[in-house]
Amino acid sequence: MAVKESKKEVKKEVKKEVKKDVKKDVKKEVKKEGVKEVKDIHVLSYYEGKGWGVKRQGSDKIIKYFKTKVEATEYIVKVSGNQGTSVTIKLKNGKFQKFDNALRALSYAKTSKEDD
Repeated sequence: MAVKESKKEVKKEVKKEVKKDVKKDVKKEVKKEGVKEVKDIHVLSYYEGKGWGVKRQGSDKIIKYFKTKVEATEYIVKVSGNQGTSVTIKLKNGKFQKFDNALRALSYAKTSKEDD
């Protein structure tokens, strides 16, 4: 049993190190090529009769609908994890709000005075 557990631990450590090395290599390549790193961007819009819809930027397909803006933003945070996802919210009045990460968008959504 102890040998199997140690093998699992070694595999996990190796995977972590490989991921770190790959990320470093990608970042170096991005800097070398002069290309900006692409962030994952989610768009949150209100659809009359359906609620708040979440989709990825550039896509026409709605991933999921929610009754409130807070629920939709919580979903974006859950889906994106901690990967630097940007969020654009199209308000009911047509104005846009952009956030550089999902947690800031969630914080704003919770304190917003716009009706859900």
